[in-house]
Amino acid sequence: MDFLPNLVGLATMHLLMAMLPGPNTVVVGWYSATRSRSDGLKAVAGVVVASLLWVVLAIGGVGALLLEAGWLYRALRFVGAAYLIYVGVRLLRAGLGPQGSAQGAAPQLAGRSPFMAGVMTTLSNPKSAVFWTSAFLVALPPHAPGWVYPTIVAIVGVQSSIWYGTLALFFSTGAARKLYQRLARYLDLLAGGVMIALGLKLADELRREVFIKAAS
Repeated sequence: MDFLPNLVGLATMHLLMAMLPGPNTVVVGWYSATRSRSDGLKAVAGVVVASLLWVVLAIGGVGALLLEAGWLYRALRFVGAAYLIYVGVRLLRAGLGPQGSAQGAAPQLAGRSPFMAGVMTTLSNPKSAVFWTSAFLVALPPHAPGWVYPTIVAIVGVQSSIWYGTLALFFSTGAARKLYQRLARYLDLLAGGVMIALGLKLADELRREVFIKAAS
């Protein structure tokens, strides 16, 4: 059990990262409060699947390759920034509508599928990209036996399911839905603003990276 401290450390890092409010929380909460518990849980499934994809790529060394191939990593982050801004604009438009998304025509965050909304949001989330391609790679135990890696995948899957599933259940309760309906316009505007701010922050980081690289 020499690798138990590594597993505990990775589990703690991942759980703390998941618990920080961000795009994943926005998407799961939005679908749960404005649509249904079922749609909220479908969004959770998308978040979990994308999280597992991230961890498998990190374990396989793809994260390290992305860091080495700087242009590819920047391109993926640019796509993520564009997607976050797109989602934010859709939420802002819903909030500025006649009644907000709770009463009016709500935006579909990724086509018509809550599952795909969860997948795309997690894959494009700059917090996820930084975590899986840097902090997570550093914490991975070197030369670990084969059982460690599927254990890490299982930990991430279980923790993601429990945390985001809990959020979906909470936001889909009668009290939470009624509160959302009363505050729909303002919450849509707030969620949209958060998404756009995250996208613009990532885009600005990319702009500065490109500028520094060009000047060097």
